[in-house]
Amino acid sequence: MTFLDNLFIIQSIDDTDTGFAAKLRCNPEHPVYQAHFPGNPITPGACLLKTAGEVMQQKLGRPLYLKASKNIKYLNVLVPEEGKQVCFNFSGFAEIENGCKTQVVIADETSVYTKMSLTFSYEPL
Repeated sequence: MTFLDNLFIIQSIDDTDTGFAAKLRCNPEHPVYQAHFPGNPITPGACLLKTAGEVMQQKLGRPLYLKASKNIKYLNVLVPEEGKQVCFNFSGFAEIENGCKTQVVIADETSVYTKMSLTFSYEPL
């Protein structure tokens, strides 16, 4: 299951001085919110991690396979509200042997939700 244009709707992906930023809009009608948690939905951390990988794949135009994740910090819960927009900010991108790595900060204008360092392989593990 992919989350781009499903759990999150892509608004834009733009280059920045330090990398790139993807503005995504939450889809509060997605079935994941019916289970996590009914009546008080929040975005699962695993979904944020997977979405970050999908954004990287789209930006690079090639399949990526998560090899390692470090320093994942969930700082606030992301509550899906109609029209809520969040920004996945990618920085520190570097090519490594048969893959790449980056740092991701997920935030909106008032809160930082997650910070993480991700390493991807270009080949299945």
